[in-house]
Amino acid sequence: MKDKIIAKVFRYDPSMDKVPYYKEYEVPWQEDESGFMTGLQVLHYIYENIEPIVYDYNCRGSICGRCSMVIDGKPVLACYTKLKPGLHIFEPLEGQPIIRDLMIDRKPVMQKFVETEVAKKTVNAVEKSEDIDYDLYWNTLERLNNCRECMLCYDVCPALKVGGKDYVGPGAMMQIAFRHLDPHDEANRVEQAVYSGLWKCVMCGSCELVCPAQIPHLSLLQRLRDDAESQSLKPKEWEDYNFWKNRLQTSEKSGKE
Repeated sequence: MKDKIIAKVFRYDPSMDKVPYYKEYEVPWQEDESGFMTGLQVLHYIYENIEPIVYDYNCRGSICGRCSMVIDGKPVLACYTKLKPGLHIFEPLEGQPIIRDLMIDRKPVMQKFVETEVAKKTVNAVEKSEDIDYDLYWNTLERLNNCRECMLCYDVCPALKVGGKDYVGPGAMMQIAFRHLDPHDEANRVEQAVYSGLWKCVMCGSCELVCPAQIPHLSLLQRLRDDAESQSLKPKEWEDYNFWKNRLQTSEKSGKE
């Protein structure tokens, strides 16, 4: 066991399989100067030397977000996940349509990103961009601009799991926050955030914990909420911040029973 990885991989072809199943593969340990193998290297070995499996990837450098999946119970980017010899479990992101094996259909979530209309909105054409505050640009806007659209935040979002169909989700909400803080954007992004389910978030911080771009989700969500309240845009039914938290706890309790 010490000189190899046992990869337990989720397998499922909707056109042929009635139910998903797991299959184990032995992958030789390929130690290099880094002292580890990545999850993507393990999958490449299986595909190239044992049998075809379906997964998605592109940049192999934690930039594109295409290799997002669940490894050992945690949503991660496979290209950036360090593995040691032993047993490791590979699964697709939870709650998304499965195309085959580890590859999910990203279109439903990507549509939510598109609907945020992240392109800059102005009354008149922008002929010259004015300077942006240094701290705002480098510590906030640049991080938001580095969103991989990897969907890891969608995998862990409890608000989406308890029926938040009208919630665009944490990733798309961050794109709204991006333009709200952009001094060149003239649209009412606060109003857009409220209509996109701003108060359906339970502020648990799970999205922030798994974000490869280290986007400060919680502080930006709170900024949107504060600005919404200042515009008297807080929906009456969301006056109690614990509304969705209580619903989540009820859902978890009934699930256990």
